[in-house]
Amino acid sequence: MPLKSRQNPDLPTASLAPAPGSEAAELAASFVEETHTLLEEANHALLALERDPADSGAINALFRAVHSIKGAAGLFDLPALIHLVHAGEDLLGAMRDGRIEMDGISADALLAGLDHVGTWVAQFGREGGLPPQAMDIARRFAATYRQRLEGAAIAPAPEPTAPVERVPAWAEDAAAAIAEACTGQPGIAVEYLPDEGCFFAGEDPLRVALTTPGLAWLDVAARTPWPDANGFDPFACNLRFRLVATAPRDEIEHHFRYMPDCVTIAAIGQPDGEGSGSGGSLPPLAIELLEAQRRALAVPGRHGQVEDIAGVLRNVCTSLRRPCPLADGTADAAALAATIDALLNDRADEAPPAVAAALALPEGPVERADTAAERTLRVEQGKVDSLMNLVGELVVAKNALPFLARDAEMRFGSRELSREIKDKYAVIDRIARQLQNAVMDIRMMPVSDLVRRFPRLVRDIARKQYKLVRLELEGETTEADKNIIEALAEPLTHVLRNSLDHGIEGRAERIALGKPETARLRLAACQDGDSVVIEVSDDGRGIDPDRVRAKAVERGLIDADRAVQLSDAQAVQLVFLPGFSTSDQISDLSGRGVGMDAVRTVVERFGGTVTLDSRAGQGTTVRLKLPLSMAVTRVLTVEMAGQLYGVPMDLVVETVRIDPASIRRLKASEAVVLRDQVIPIARLRGLLGMDPLAPALESVLILRIGNATVGLVIDDFGTGMDIILKPFSGILANMGGFSGTAVLGDGRVLLVLNLKEIL
Repeated sequence: MPLKSRQNPDLPTASLAPAPGSEAAELAASFVEETHTLLEEANHALLALERDPADSGAINALFRAVHSIKGAAGLFDLPALIHLVHAGEDLLGAMRDGRIEMDGISADALLAGLDHVGTWVAQFGREGGLPPQAMDIARRFAATYRQRLEGAAIAPAPEPTAPVERVPAWAEDAAAAIAEACTGQPGIAVEYLPDEGCFFAGEDPLRVALTTPGLAWLDVAARTPWPDANGFDPFACNLRFRLVATAPRDEIEHHFRYMPDCVTIAAIGQPDGEGSGSGGSLPPLAIELLEAQRRALAVPGRHGQVEDIAGVLRNVCTSLRRPCPLADGTADAAALAATIDALLNDRADEAPPAVAAALALPEGPVERADTAAERTLRVEQGKVDSLMNLVGELVVAKNALPFLARDAEMRFGSRELSREIKDKYAVIDRIARQLQNAVMDIRMMPVSDLVRRFPRLVRDIARKQYKLVRLELEGETTEADKNIIEALAEPLTHVLRNSLDHGIEGRAERIALGKPETARLRLAACQDGDSVVIEVSDDGRGIDPDRVRAKAVERGLIDADRAVQLSDAQAVQLVFLPGFSTSDQISDLSGRGVGMDAVRTVVERFGGTVTLDSRAGQGTTVRLKLPLSMAVTRVLTVEMAGQLYGVPMDLVVETVRIDPASIRRLKASEAVVLRDQVIPIARLRGLLGMDPLAPALESVLILRIGNATVGLVIDDFGTGMDIILKPFSGILANMGGFSGTAVLGDGRVLLVLNLKEIL
């Protein structure tokens, strides 16, 4: 049996919330963080096991994660959580042993249980305790898991009703003695079967029984006959406690809160409605005992013990005052199985599930990798962010040195001092870049931390829509800045939901089209230069450009004449327009017109781009491209009317100076031929509302924006530099045309242009 950490139940319980800053608070915070990590691992392994029930690696990983959650929860006052997880662990143990196979309904039940555990752990982290109804929820889940463990199919959970309790048979047999001990007061009957290994957990079962509130009657006996001296194990608990107490039921349940799987509680005098003795429903212990005999009979090599099992069944029948069809010395396996089935058919549907002691499975050794322990240091995220901010301040201070060198030479006439400053600048620049890269490496996270949440999302939506979908993940080791990873969560959720709702056909439709019944949904990540690229593709119906045109015109997003002029490739891009949707009805998945527009808005806010490629009947691919890091931005400064502006360096292809006569006007636009390529020209002065300028040579930035190449005419080129980009806030937050501001080394403010919006 696994070791459990329990507190002494007779000690007074203080407030669950540990004092802030105390060791207990740190331990609780560590528990919450570790449990969330384990829950992610458990969800991932459970989805893998549902796809392939024979995946031994998935079931072992799932069992280890759940077992670790239960062990960690034992350090705190969380009996409901332990109760639920322990029941799930029993079910997973049966799956690991091959006695039960994972199916979709079992996966639903286990995932729902893990969801409750996650909610409870989050509440424990905030408030220091679980909700009042947690134990009731845990019992319902435990009953569902026990039902599957007994081989029955899991039915949809009915509305919770008050359980019907029956007086235990042992309490009826000792009714006279119990009535005398209780002196007419209503009593609560408790049967307490301690874990066999409870001594190793520091548990004293006799003290637990003796300190029961309102204890009036107690019977202590051996659970099984005592072995001879050679077979006696002094470290194994073989005791059974039956007691009656007159205290309120909630006090008794609180007393046994750390061992809910080991006790059965019932109120004495509860109406049975079916009589007692013969002909009534079986008491819980009889059900447990019969189930144990059936499992023992099913184990290969146990048929030689049929007479022992027959003896147990005769005793059960005698205790229940029922006739036993088994004669001495004539039992066989078939007769035993028939007798067990006949007895179990008389049990009540409301009977509690078997306790963990009767259903516990032997645990095998936990596999451990024979590798050296990794040297890691867990650091609070805020400290890393503060360090990154300091690096940004260092970059700004470093940028002041070139201005200082220029002043030393121009204002003070000291060329030697200017040279010294430049030399020191080179050294500081090298150190600052190394420090910046080191801090950025700390902030880098694998994309797997992002994509591991999506298999569950895809699975739940697919099951809700009765679709079969196989999610393929690629490039999970690709790394990006933590802020970028967090920024991608919302857009990817929208894209995946759109693929599942709009793109992927139903099973019958796919079969009619000659496609595989199981759809393919691919989520791939890769690094492209200093950017991270996420692609979501499916093999669904694709986007119908004619339908997109019609919907855009119907919603007033574009006029009919303009819609007709669009090519099919251009028409499908209309899905990014605000308010666009092809759904005729609003559902919890689509129809509100905020999907792909929200994707583009979020991605472009972080300096990224979104492209879409679709082929009718073949599928759709959405490509999101964002910078690897948002901490420090490389820009090229340009001069416009005596003012410096910044242009993101990743958009600049080259800089050229050309003769104004080379720029030709084509209708209302301008263009230039550069190396046999016609490049459209835009003038930044006109875009910013400035007066035109007629220089001898035009300074042109050749930019690559999306799939288009464009030339931007400016006044003059500046220098490249690293900046800390600060987005606009307050009343300027929605100001268009600019990405934000940065402070230059000489104290001036640099406006950074949002050329994707301007052009």
